[in-house]
Amino acid sequence: MGVTVGAACINADGVTPLINAMGASALPPALKSLGIPMPAAVATLKIGIPFLPLDIGIKGGYIPPSLGDGLRSSTGASVNYTNVGIQLRYAIIRQNLLLPNLSVGASYNYMKGDITAPTAIGAKTFTVATDMGSTNINASDPALALGWTSNTFDFTTQVSKQFLFLVPYLGAGYTLGTSSVTGGVSSTMSAPGYSSITYGSGISGLNSFFAANGGPNISDQGFSYTATANTPVLRVYGGLSFRIILVDFDTQVMYAPFTKGLGFSATARVQL
Repeated sequence: MGVTVGAACINADGVTPLINAMGASALPPALKSLGIPMPAAVATLKIGIPFLPLDIGIKGGYIPPSLGDGLRSSTGASVNYTNVGIQLRYAIIRQNLLLPNLSVGASYNYMKGDITAPTAIGAKTFTVATDMGSTNINASDPALALGWTSNTFDFTTQVSKQFLFLVPYLGAGYTLGTSSVTGGVSSTMSAPGYSSITYGSGISGLNSFFAANGGPNISDQGFSYTATANTPVLRVYGGLSFRIILVDFDTQVMYAPFTKGLGFSATARVQL
């Protein structure tokens, strides 16, 4: 059984189009240089099957809002995060003097999270396009709001070789499932210039108008656009693991060739 504590960063350049659309030239310097922090804590339990080179693992992770809000003191960003999953891994080849470890795996993962990062734009009026023309809405202090939900099945092949306490590894993965990503503005909103007999006035009427005529999801706390993807994703990855006493450290770089997506993660696991 182990507890994994990790950190990943959403590259600030990856959300630049959204930042520009909000009217900001960039995130605050701390987030621009470091990226948007995404902490994660996951408890894992791995069980080996007797007489078979097969492991079964389950995991669960959760960051309560109170802990996620603690990031605000250093970066101004806040995070919510939930992650659960199950994994099967079968060892095809066990490492010996000449051969590496070779294994295949299958897993199911559910992940949901959101992050809110400041922009220091100040009060701003957004012009939102719809099928019926453009509409203005006001935000008192807009912050960047990102959210994601993912239900996926993942299949991997991995090769590794241990050298003393170092374990470099390479692998490839294929992911099936559905993922939704939401991006938009978190702020107190108003629509003082909007009035409609058909849909009603104010934010609630504007939300009904957007739903019928194209536009974002909107409330008095912000507005957002949502995109859903269910195209299978192929990725390749590589990394290095090593142990110091009871703590396993792991760094990994991942690349998705077809989407040209690049990711990096660093984790530490206390092995009990």
